[in-house]
Amino acid sequence: QLREQSRGFVSALASKAAGPSTSSTSSGGRSLKEIALEEPIRYSLGDPTEQWLNRLLCLDASIAPKTVGGCPHPSECDLYWINRDSLFSYHPVSEAFLQRLMALFVASHYKNSPNDLQLMSDAPAHQIFVLLPPIDAGAAKLPEPLCAIQVCLEGEISRQAVMNKLGRGERNDGDLIPWLVSQQYQDNDFAALSGARVVRIATHPDYASMGYGTRALEQLRRFYEGAFHSLQEPALAADGGIRSSLADAEEEEQGLRRIVTDAALEHADLLSDTVAVRDPASMPPLFLALAEKKTPMRLHWLGVSYGLTQSLHRFWKRAGYAPVYMRQTSNDLTGEYTCVMLAELSSRSMAVQTDQHWLDSFVRDFHRRFCTLLSYSFSDFTSVLAMSILDSAKASQKQLLQQAERGASAAGASSSSGYSRTDLERDFSSYDLKRLDSY
Repeated sequence: QLREQSRGFVSALASKAAGPSTSSTSSGGRSLKEIALEEPIRYSLGDPTEQWLNRLLCLDASIAPKTVGGCPHPSECDLYWINRDSLFSYHPVSEAFLQRLMALFVASHYKNSPNDLQLMSDAPAHQIFVLLPPIDAGAAKLPEPLCAIQVCLEGEISRQAVMNKLGRGERNDGDLIPWLVSQQYQDNDFAALSGARVVRIATHPDYASMGYGTRALEQLRRFYEGAFHSLQEPALAADGGIRSSLADAEEEEQGLRRIVTDAALEHADLLSDTVAVRDPASMPPLFLALAEKKTPMRLHWLGVSYGLTQSLHRFWKRAGYAPVYMRQTSNDLTGEYTCVMLAELSSRSMAVQTDQHWLDSFVRDFHRRFCTLLSYSFSDFTSVLAMSILDSAKASQKQLLQQAERGASAAGASSSSGYSRTDLERDFSSYDLKRLDSY
């Protein structure tokens, strides 16, 4: 657009200089000057060190062209768990898929840094999932990733640790949502629950707004509820797919890189260890279907923390997440308000049981506080965004009925001038009383 306006401005100046007899139909008010930096500053031109660093840290990751024939229906796509040992094994096949994975996050406007790559590879609480189209067992190429999700496991914090930290007005690093909810609601029991926070979710730009992100979140939710658990013993080896692709390339790698076996890794130490590529035949599969996980992980909740926009809130609302926290000050860089939303998972047959609809108490309190702050901290929200947030935070019909019955009983009670317990429960929630007590 700036180039077109600049061309119109230049043509207008040329016609004016040519004389009054010449006229120009294009006009513009801006003059654009483009400056390109072509000479490197840190490295010399074509320095192999810079190229190696870009490959190592995936700094030049770019979206691969569309390779899937047509657009498969979301119901035909499946979510796969990625083995990070195989992903970061420095094998050419794994490296190619890692570049595609990072390209998805870069194209989704996430602020990527080498620290994010380190979290994906080394952080024990992080897991990576990818949504893939129907895979042909005889295919000799990598499947096209449609959507990628990075999650962080949080929670399972002891009640005593929460009470000690919150009593001093402190909280530990990490476990963002458990500490935040415990601090805002003065609740010492929520942090004991296990959950997962969606750190990043990215969809291929060519397949955006086609339901693939919703499909990935739906299968992720079912996975953490134990719906994919299979009673059959998984196969020890898989035919086809990425596993055979890694093994088939062994002959090529033998002449290029030194291959180390698992037996050599067991007896290695820091003094005698040499960096080498693992034997492709002994590496686990890069992709693993959710039903093939031997030890499925059960959680109580799924959550997300993001910068509030109308489109993002609509996406998470459609996925079944409810808001429990909204920061009252906007971010200095983006101008967005931080929003935390949770989704309750089924806790049947779990060691730690929860009350039915435990999330509704948080949502009701958020709904009441958000209505109050609409005339203060959130006065710059648009009416559409505010109504969308209130709609996602509505209490269930059962709780609304209970509140109506409570109000009817209070109206039929004696009209004394004293401030009764019913009036106190109407004007102050249990979380408000806890906040007052902490002050």
